Amino acid sequence: MTVTIVGICGLALALAMLTATALLQNVLTQRIDDQLRGAAELSGEMPLPRTPPDESFPLSARAADMPDNPRVYAYDAAGEYQYAIGEARTESEPAALTDLGDLAERAASGESRTVTDDDGHAWRVLVVTAPDDSGFAVLALSADQVEAATESLLLIGGAVTLAILGLLACGAFWVVRAGLRPLDRMESTAAAIADGRLAERVADCDPHTETGRLGLALNTMLTRIQSALDASTASEGRLRQFLADASHELRTPLTSIKGFAQLYHRGGVPIGPVLDETIGRIEAEARRMGLLLDDLMLLAALDRERPLQFGQVDLLGIAADVIGAAHLREPDRFIALEPLIGGDDEFLDAVELQGDEPRLRQVVTNLVANALRHTPSGSDITVRIGRGPEPDTPWLAQIGDSPSFPAAVIEVADTGPGVAPEHAEAIFERLFRLDQGRARRRGTDEGGSGLGLSIVVAIVTAHGGCVRLSATPGGGATFQVLLPDSSAARDLAPHV
Repeated sequence: MTVTIVGICGLALALAMLTATALLQNVLTQRIDDQLRGAAELSGEMPLPRTPPDESFPLSARAADMPDNPRVYAYDAAGEYQYAIGEARTESEPAALTDLGDLAERAASGESRTVTDDDGHAWRVLVVTAPDDSGFAVLALSADQVEAATESLLLIGGAVTLAILGLLACGAFWVVRAGLRPLDRMESTAAAIADGRLAERVADCDPHTETGRLGLALNTMLTRIQSALDASTASEGRLRQFLADASHELRTPLTSIKGFAQLYHRGGVPIGPVLDETIGRIEAEARRMGLLLDDLMLLAALDRERPLQFGQVDLLGIAADVIGAAHLREPDRFIALEPLIGGDDEFLDAVELQGDEPRLRQVVTNLVANALRHTPSGSDITVRIGRGPEPDTPWLAQIGDSPSFPAAVIEVADTGPGVAPEHAEAIFERLFRLDQGRARRRGTDEGGSGLGLSIVVAIVTAHGGCVRLSATPGGGATFQVLLPDSSAARDLAPHV
């Protein structure tokens, strides 16, 4: 870039210098031509003598008084040289002019031209005809001064041009380097990222310059790329953990079934009550494995983002059905259905919205089943349904983005042991179950599959809602599902 700038400026300076030289040459030549025309007027007033005149001859005296003392060559009518007067009188043998051409034709044109003499000197000449047509007078003024002035101007101009170009090259180099310094930093950053240092960023980005804005855009792009890579790495880690946990969960019932089968084949299970108990345990483990596989298949289907089957859904009806089924499984449990505290309605009323009815039914089912499974038999469970503003209950964890309010709310509260704050977000992860005896996220031989809350989160977020966990006043855990209205659900989550 520096070479380009210097080259362009050098070309511009050269053109300017050549133009100035041409103008100077034209002015000096015009000055000589004016002097020649003045001498021509004098020579046209008197005939030329046939012999060299003395200094009293008017033309000779006039020529001697002229500042540049022109040389006058006398030629006869045949074009033969006769003598010279003026400056040439000081020379014993004046150098002859060359390239004069036809004198009569030159005199008729009345134009000045540049010729050289035998010594190589340049002369500006004007040919005039004597008044008596006795010959021609060739008036000549030296053009060496024009060439000298032109050469001096070219020499001085060239030196000045070189000096200017030198200074310009230094200045352009400094300016270009200063301007490209941010690009050098970007190059260093790109090389660092190529070496694996993904946290590197372009420093000192001035938003008021083009390179600064480019650096800011590059930093933004790198941040997004790093975020995507981090998310991909985290997702891969979760997938590996999920596969490991799923293998562990499936291995437990399979090991139990295999052990009971081997015990039977070895004759360790006599026919009778012991055999019936063994078969029952095999069936229980098979059911547990089947439920786990069903939940895994459901999560796989949710992860494939299949379209939601939107329709009119009555959340109150779903809650009533789920509570009725729970009473059949545990008739001694107290499970109540109440209106939402602080909701728009003081009494139970239908809460209808557009959604996927089987999916939302599974949400309520999983939340109630989770409360039944993780609370003592004497704990109460309350399901609240309603529509209203955002609940003001402080929450321990939230999964998903909050919808616009008023929103539909499903709340399942229990009076059990609750959830420790450090486990508040972890319980929504796949195959995570609270086990006070172990710190690892593994399943146990009893309880659910560890996928129920994960399924709840997947379905709710697909509807454009969120799931919150808070502490029940007096002890216990409260799960809140916040769902947007129909239009928001369609816009935010068209697929599962």
